[in-house]
Amino acid sequence: MKNDKENKTLIEDAYRKIKQMIFQQKVIPGQRLVYSDLCKLFNMSRTPIINALTRLEQEGFLVSEAFRGFQVKPIDLQELWDLFGVREALESYAVEKAIERAEPKDIEILEEKLRNHQHYMPDSYTPKKFMVDAEFHIQIAAMTKNKALEKMLRTNLEHVNLRFRLDNCDSSRMPVAVEEHHELVERMKKKDVLKSVEIIRMHVRSGRDTCLNCLSMEEETIGL
Repeated sequence: MKNDKENKTLIEDAYRKIKQMIFQQKVIPGQRLVYSDLCKLFNMSRTPIINALTRLEQEGFLVSEAFRGFQVKPIDLQELWDLFGVREALESYAVEKAIERAEPKDIEILEEKLRNHQHYMPDSYTPKKFMVDAEFHIQIAAMTKNKALEKMLRTNLEHVNLRFRLDNCDSSRMPVAVEEHHELVERMKKKDVLKSVEIIRMHVRSGRDTCLNCLSMEEETIGL
């Protein structure tokens, strides 16, 4: 019989693997997760799988229905709007505090994240592109030395990155976003708080509009 520590490790492992599947869009919003398939895939019993799925439901990534089990929770226009509104508030505060508290090493890491984002330029949006973009923003939050802020921003970004389909996204936004990141870093290095906050606000709003347009096109297609 497994002890509590072993059970927790299995649940955490299942949780991480299911989340990775969703991120890689091996399971898409609205698609059902089948217990038996997950048990075979991860070589686990039902108990850690169900516990992991329940945790993901509690965090809002999945939804369950009687006799249908769990499925990836689709994101709608209102929730997307709300998530970006919260993100704008979090990142505006993060930029200000990062300028105030950042050490030289923090800026070096931020510039490395910027280079990663700039160098990875696929023809269309991919989960990896969303990931390298998110890492840049999370680094700014980490520079504030505020763990609660970093956690909130990470969760916010995960809800978009895991539950948002990329099918109709306009890839012309990618090089523009890189330029905005670059300008933001330069302003932060100069400790220009007002301009940095302005840049991040406009950056988040532009990303919001791109995602809203993408989701609107998807809903129209489904409606047809």
